Order: sequence, then structure tokens, then C-alpha cells
Amino acid sequence: MKYTILGAQTMTQDPFAARVEAGMLERGLTLRGLCREIGLDPSFFSKVLTGKRSPPSEEAVLRRIAQVLGLDPVELMVSAGRIPSEWSALCDDPELLREIQGRVGGTVFAPQPAPEQRPVFRLPPKPFSEELL
Repeated sequence: MKYTILGAQTMTQDPFAARVEAGMLERGLTLRGLCREIGLDPSFFSKVLTGKRSPPSEEAVLRRIAQVLGLDPVELMVSAGRIPSEWSALCDDPELLREIQGRVGGTVFAPQPAPEQRPVFRLPPKPFSEELL
């Protein structure tokens, strides 16, 4: 995807980095200033924004980033490739999950039947030889 960041030329960037950088620009935050507020290492987060590392996986960290930048936390988590806890109902409702998959163009998989149980054959125990008794 292509995003325009910081009013500069259009460049290819992932949605998470684009949202974070736009939020930083809007709030007037530097990378170090943002990292100081959210408690992340600037070196690590710089690599995240350049695509060399994956975004943080902890929901609490993503929520802190969203809060500091004034972003929607669910949108930021989804852009980071994470499933927000608010969406846990998806796991409990297969019909809802199939509907969402159909709307976003994902493959809808039918539930697979349980595999047949194969009988387990066991060899009869060998009797002890007279020498062991």
C-alpha cells in the first residue's frame, strides 16, 4: 500500500507505521518523545516503523500507543495484525466469523469432520521366561 506521510513524497509503508507516524505528526511528537511516553525503546520502535521489526504484540502497549497518539485502539491493533480483546466474540460465533470473512474477501472454510478413530492394536504381553521367575 502507498501512504503519504509527513507531507513528503508517497512511499510504501505498512498501515501500522502509517497510522503511528500520522499520529506523531498531528501531536508534534518525535520518536524519542513517543517512546518515552509509552515506555518503549526508541531503537526497537524505529525498526518497527521502518518495517524491520514487527509491531509490539502486547495489547496493553498498543493501547498506550493509541492513547498517546489519539488513535482508535482497535484500528491500531488490527493494523498491527492483532485481534483486539473486544473481538473475542468472533471465536465463539462461527457464523459471525464466516460472515466477516466473506465481507473482507477471505476464504470461508467449512468445518471439517472429525477424523475417524482407528482401532489400536496391541500385542499380547510376552510371558516371563522361567529363568526370570
